[in-house]
Formats: sequence, C-alpha cells, structure tokens
Amino acid sequence: MLLSDIINQLVTMDKCLKKDKVAFIRIDINSPIVNGKIIDDFRIRAHTVTLRLALDAGLKVVVLAHQGRPGQDDFTSLELHKPLLEKYLERPIKFVDDVIGPEARKQIKELKGGEILLLENVRMLSEEVIEKVPEAQAETMLVRKLAPLGDYFIFDGFAVAHRSQPSVVGFPIVMPSCMGYVFEKELRALATVFEKRGKGVTLIAGGAKIPDTLKAIEQLLKNGLVETVAVGGLVGFVFAVAKYGVVNNLLRQEIEKGGFLPYIDKARYILDKYGSQIHTPIDFAINRNGRIDIDIYSLTQVPLDIGRSTIIQFKEIIRQSDIVIFSGPMGYIEDEKFAMGTIELLRAGADRNLILGGGHTIFAAEKAGVISKAFHVSTGGRAFIQTIGGEEMPAVKALLISAKKFWA
Repeated sequence: MLLSDIINQLVTMDKCLKKDKVAFIRIDINSPIVNGKIIDDFRIRAHTVTLRLALDAGLKVVVLAHQGRPGQDDFTSLELHKPLLEKYLERPIKFVDDVIGPEARKQIKELKGGEILLLENVRMLSEEVIEKVPEAQAETMLVRKLAPLGDYFIFDGFAVAHRSQPSVVGFPIVMPSCMGYVFEKELRALATVFEKRGKGVTLIAGGAKIPDTLKAIEQLLKNGLVETVAVGGLVGFVFAVAKYGVVNNLLRQEIEKGGFLPYIDKARYILDKYGSQIHTPIDFAINRNGRIDIDIYSLTQVPLDIGRSTIIQFKEIIRQSDIVIFSGPMGYIEDEKFAMGTIELLRAGADRNLILGGGHTIFAAEKAGVISKAFHVSTGGRAFIQTIGGEEMPAVKALLISAKKFWA
C-alpha cells in the first residue's frame, strides 16, 4: 500500500478540534543542550503551529514530551523548554513537575478551554523508555492514569514516531486519536519521495552519526528510493578511505584512534554493491594555520570539510536532481572556514526540491539563508531518512488502529 493511501486512512487534526474538550498532544521538543541552555529551538518553533491550532479552537491542551534519556547529559526537566514555548506561542503556559501524580491530574481537571499545561518530561517514568507493542503500552500507568481525563490524543512527534513507547502508541488504543499538523506534513513529504521511486532523488549525507547513516544509505539504495548518494562529513571520510585505501601510517593511526575501522569495512561493503550510485569526496579541507585543501592521498588527519573540487562535483550532481534530501553537514560548520562545503551545497540545493533533516543541517541552512526556500524542513532529522529507508513507524500503526476503533 502506498504511503499516501495510508495517510488518507488516518484521522486529521480538524476532527479533534472541539471546544472545551481535553486533548493530550504528544510533541517532540527534544533539543540540543549545552551548559544547561537550549542551543537550537527549531523543534519547539515547529510544534507551536499545532499547539496554536488546538488552543485557537478552544481545546484544553495537555502537552506530553521528553528531553534526553535517563543517564544522558541532556536528560533534564521540561521547565527549561517552557519559556521558549511561551515565546513562540505568545501566551502563558502552565507547567507541573509531575506526569501522572495527583498534582498533574488535578491541574488537568482544572484546565479551561484555550489553556495549555506542559507536563514534566515523560521519560521521568521508567516505563516510558521500554518499547512494547501498542496493546501492551495501553496498559501502562501513564495511559491508565491520564487517558480517563482526556477526550482526544493528537500525535505530532515525527522524530519519536519510530519508538513504540507508551506516550507514542499507548493512547491511540484507548481513545480517539488523530495526527497533528506537523506530523501530517512530515508524512506527506515522505509520500512525495516514495512516489518518485528514486528517480531524480539525491541524498546528500554527512555529519558524524556514522552507523545510522551507513544503515540508512544501504536501505535507501536497496529499496530503490534514491538514485544518487553524495557523502561528506565523517561519513564521507569513511567512504573515501574505504574506496581509496589507507594511504599512509599517520592516517592509519588516526583511523585506529578514532575507532573508524568497523565503519570503513561496512562502507566498503556498500560500495561493492552500489558503488556506481555513491559519490565520495576527492579532496578535503584541513586546518594548517587556516583552511587548506588537499587530495585524498595527502590526507594525514581526520578532515574538517570537503574540498573545493568535491564541492564543484557535488553541485553538479545536485543540479541534475529533482529532489535533494540533505541530512548532515559536510564539515565542521561551527567554524566559518569549514562551513563552506555545507553552505555552498545547501545554496545549490535551494534551486531544487530541497528536504532538510537534522539539527546541524537546519542550523547551517539558516546560516545559508535557504530555510524559506526549502520544500520541506523535517523535525525528525535522521529519522526522516531512516523512515524513507524502511524503518517502521509504530505511531502510524497505532493511529490506524485508533481510526478503525473510534472513527469508523
């Protein structure tokens, strides 16, 4: 079944916009945090569109969201996110440092139409980080305590749609549920890519998340959903070494120290199968008292950007494409000298149907001035290409169950 057909079976948000009804809205505002500060608020800005629609309709809105995972540095209270949500919503938000306890339930019951309550990080509940089938998640304390207090569940968190967790898949089993505005927009962008069946679709893949990106590249090529792949960043470095070999002892030491060897073996395997469709860098930029470009055979350290010759080659690939999916920067974009590859390719992509995914990519696109020109900016980041590559979305499965159970 085509994704567009599946989308048409899901219930749209307008069905849940009923004045004075209580709606639990699951968003994903998981954001990069450095020294206790949110450094990229794109997801927060994006989800305010859905929240504003609900509030303007007079719904009593209860927000479910998470930040980080237990044990990680960025695992923190959503009280940090509240000021930014208020800033972009341009209205006050109530916050309770509780999820399912007496105080949270009391505040939900006291909500008035057009008011919004942000619950504490749902991952403060241990059951939230355990993945099970939707029917099992409907039996968790989160769902059993909160669902009786609500009328609708609206799922809007594309970036967490691949997680079969209680706040994602549990509620649709026990209450009428629909897809939020942002989630629907993400699905329709995915459908556009699927319908092309790879023809004219180019993936520009970079960044430092090497294993996830290697997996996504392999799946996309295997399923024929992209025609061409161009790689940069650490991903491009790994592919270049896989293609040209370790060319000197200094580079070999860097590779061993960085733990790149297993990834190089995987990249070599992918090149053996799909080499004609994958374009690797032919030169790189390094820092030697400033930016200098060198060819692959002169490389003795992990590079900081793709080189000028590679930029020219990749821009020509983009020019011949219809849809360009850009996921991950080509270099160390925090330093202007090494943001060149990323920014030049983004500007070239702006003349095509450009799809952006990933926090660093969006940050670079804002610097390049192409955000407003993009066909679609995904809140899901890497999740977008993983989903195109065939990764299951339990959230969609749960919403389909809800559609048949409550809306048929």
